[in-house]
Formats: sequence, C-alpha cells, structure tokens
Amino acid sequence: MKTSNSNKADISQAFNSVRQRFAEGLPQRAAAMLATVQQKSSDAMLREIIAESHKLSGACGTFGYALLGAMARQIEQLAQAIKAKAEQEQEQAIPELIHLVQEFDIEAAQVTAAILQNTASSEQLLVTKNSIWLLLDNVALTDEITEQLHGFGMQVEFFTNFTSCVKRLTKDTPLILFSAVTLANGESLFEQKLLLNMLVKQQVRLMVLAKTDSFATRIQAAQLRAEAFFCLPLDVPEIITQISELLDYSITNAGRVFIVDDDKLLAEHHALVLAEIGIETRINANVEHIIEEIMSFQPDLILMDMYMPDYSGAEIAGLLRQYRSLKRLPIVFLSSEMNKALQIRAMSHGADDFITKPIDDIQLAQAIKVRLARSLQLKNLIEKDGLTSLVRHAAIKDAAEMEFLRVERTGKPLGIVMLDIDRFKTVNDTYGHATGDLVIASLATLLRKRIRKTDRAGRYGGEEFLLVLPDCNTEQAKLLTEQILAAFSGLYFNAKDQQFNCTFSAGVVSSGDDNFANAAQMIAAADKAMYQAKESGRNRVLHWQPPASN
Repeated sequence: MKTSNSNKADISQAFNSVRQRFAEGLPQRAAAMLATVQQKSSDAMLREIIAESHKLSGACGTFGYALLGAMARQIEQLAQAIKAKAEQEQEQAIPELIHLVQEFDIEAAQVTAAILQNTASSEQLLVTKNSIWLLLDNVALTDEITEQLHGFGMQVEFFTNFTSCVKRLTKDTPLILFSAVTLANGESLFEQKLLLNMLVKQQVRLMVLAKTDSFATRIQAAQLRAEAFFCLPLDVPEIITQISELLDYSITNAGRVFIVDDDKLLAEHHALVLAEIGIETRINANVEHIIEEIMSFQPDLILMDMYMPDYSGAEIAGLLRQYRSLKRLPIVFLSSEMNKALQIRAMSHGADDFITKPIDDIQLAQAIKVRLARSLQLKNLIEKDGLTSLVRHAAIKDAAEMEFLRVERTGKPLGIVMLDIDRFKTVNDTYGHATGDLVIASLATLLRKRIRKTDRAGRYGGEEFLLVLPDCNTEQAKLLTEQILAAFSGLYFNAKDQQFNCTFSAGVVSSGDDNFANAAQMIAAADKAMYQAKESGRNRVLHWQPPASN
C-alpha cells in the first residue's frame, strides 16, 4: 500500500503530537517517582520504583530520549540491587537511589522545556529573558545592584521574603535568582523546599549571599546547584560580572564539535547524536581544506577518526598544531584501536584524548559533553580576564588574526576597534581602585551586551579594550562604537557621596581601508586613531585614515 504525501504528513504530525504529550507528562511522572523514593525504605517503595523506572526506560527510548532512557535503566538496576540487600544495607544505599532519581527529575524538566520552548500555550509561564530577581533582605545592596543592572538594560524585581517569591514563580520565570541564605527573620533558603523545587523545574539559575564563608554553607549551596557564592563584605563589580556571565551562558549552546571522518554516514550519525544534546556540529567536507573550515566554524573540540585512507588522524592533528591559534583546540581521537601503546603514540602528535570504539550513542554523547565542559572551563580560565570576563590580550589578538585569515579567504570586511576609558587615572585617584574596577567591569558588561554573537571583545590592557567585528565595514563599526559610547556615558557611578560618569575614546579601522598585511597592522591603525581621538578632546570615535600618498 502506497502512502500519499499528505498521509505521510498527517502521520508525522500525529507522531509529533504523541511525542509532545509524552514530553508534557514527563515532569509529573518524574516528580511522582521522586516523591515515592523519598518515602521510608520498604519493599513496596522499591517495587514501585522498579516498575515505574522500567516503564520509563522503554518509553523514553521509544520517543527518542535516549539519555533519559539510560538514566531510568540505571534507577531500575540500582533499585533491584538494593531490594536484594539486607534491611540495614538497604538504608545505606537509598541515598544513592534518591540522587539518581533527582538527576532524572532535573533532566526530564530540561527535556520538556526544550521540546515545548517553541509551542505557543496560554498555560505556559512567561520567561522574561533579561529578568533578574533579588531576594537579599538588604535595601541598600538591592538598590545598588538594581541601579547597575538597569544601566545594562536588564529587568530587575526584588522580594523581601521567600513566600512572595514563590507566589511570583507561579506566574513568571526569571533567568537568575540572587538570594540571601538567611533572612533577618531567621528563615533559611536551605529549608525552602517548594521554592527550591520550583527553581529547578523552571530552570532558574541560583546565586546566593551568605553572612559568613564556611565549608558547610558552601557545600549546602552546591547541593542546591548554586552557581555563584558571595559573602560579606560584598564586591559589587564581581556580582554584576557573575550575573552577566550567567545571562550569557543561558543563551549559548552546549558547544561546537568539528567531526573528521572519511566514513560520511558514520560522521552524520555522530553529528545527530551530539545534536540531540544541544551540541552544534560540522563535518569536514574536504580534509585538504580543513584549516579554512575550522577557521570558519571556530569549534570548541575536534572529534577525529584515527585511521583514514589518505591521511591518519595523527598526521592531521600534527598539521593543526602548526597553527598558533589552534594549539589549544582539544582533539579527541575516536577509534577501535585497543593497543594502549599505539593510542599513546597517536596522542603524542597533539591529540588530547582517546575514545575507544565500539561505544554506544549515549556514552559517546556524555563523553563528548564532559570533555567539552572541561575544555570550555579551562579555556575561560586561561583566556578570560578575572575582572571583566572578557578574553585577555593574547586571546583577542589571536581572534583578530583568525578573522583576518577569514577576510583573505572570503573577501568580507573586518572591523577592528580600539577604545580606552578617558581620564581613568583621575577616577582611581579620586574615588579609589575599587570604584575604578567597577567602571571597567561596567564597560566590559556593556560591550558584551551590545556586540553581536559573532563579534569578540577583549581587555587589551588596563582600561583599554579591543573589539573584533567580522563582516563589519568602517561605517558599521563606527556606528556600533558610537552607540556603545552613548550608553556608557549615560551610566552613573556613586562613590564618596558623589555621582559621576565616564566616557571613552575609540579608533576604528576596517580591512578595506588599506592594504593591510595582517591583523597586527589593523590593530596598530585602530590604536593610532584612538590616540587621535584623545588628542581631539576625548569622548569620541574616530575612523583611521591612511597616510596621504605622495
């Protein structure tokens, strides 16, 4: 029997509808299983967990949620093992089972959110993209943070007790909650189970403020998945930076992986496996053009087959390490090679890790996810400046050089901007270095918010910043910088009972302005224009002009 195109579409739509209904019911089933496992240990409880996790493992796999299916199988297997133990041993093993169910509960909420994020529904909670909620029980601190965040276009709400915050969560969802651990009335955040469960369900990032710093308080915060911990006395610039970073992480994907494998079907399969957990991928189309493809894609990790007919993975890894900008790019070999000596020999050519085939899809996805997370964390520690969370001098120069190579390949324009805060020494001398740090951190946050995802901003040194703007000509780069200058000059800072604002001077250059040989020449030109802006009275953006020809 042949199926018409319309029938195929109807079947596909029906399948998607069933899959969506299953996804919608996942959080409730996960919550019910969590409530069951938190009861007193008994054979009846374990039987119920075994039965439900068995059903979920099969259903999740059928509907394409492989990770959830695997997690449910783990729960089932552990519950069966516990059931076979003596009563005293069961009590000791139950916490591990509770932990697994909690992980399943969190993952189920995340999966459902991902499936339903594009579904219009009047019953869905409104998520305000730039919304920050403050529950600090400190009016002065709340006002200070609110004023700073408003300057960056962020929406802020504040609460004075946990109950009002819970009520608000039934109608809206922020991206971040910054909460005191203990309020003046003695109530503790750690005891607010309903609030904490809602934060997890609605995927709200948590930052906490404690009165004192101790291991016990920090470990409790970690158990609640708090992503930032502060204690008195407070460093407001650091708070603003942390909030900005969490906002940035909330809108980025799980990373980028570049796949090199001569078996195109296998490469496509691996790409689909990684895509299921939010990782963006690109498959190498031609190994002889691998540098151009990597420069264009800018991956966070390379997954490479070790044995290929024309060139080995070790040879390709050695080639990549010849490029300064690619020396720290993680390379993971994927091969059926079991000989450890050969694995180590291959890695000596520049690879960072080795994954042995055969490996199932779930294990591959998790292995790459873990390596990506570590890689990105290390990259941030190495490349990013602690005060501003922008990349450091060397990293932004590398970014400029990489984009300059892209200009040579594609012919598309590249904008470079050098900017420097005006009279910054006076700010430090008058108001102190802590206030100066706040000014620097505020400009850095503003830069991150105003530039595009494809742009890069770096702290070039002191109060000096460099912007790398791909596909941006002189007029566009100058307009963007002028808009940033207008926003920055509109920010007001309070110190020593005084209010003041700051400006910067900037120089702009585009790859089309002259016959530049490299990115270093463009940076030098932007720097020269920036100093001309200083000499012309500051608080302005000047376009670099090539020297007049004789």
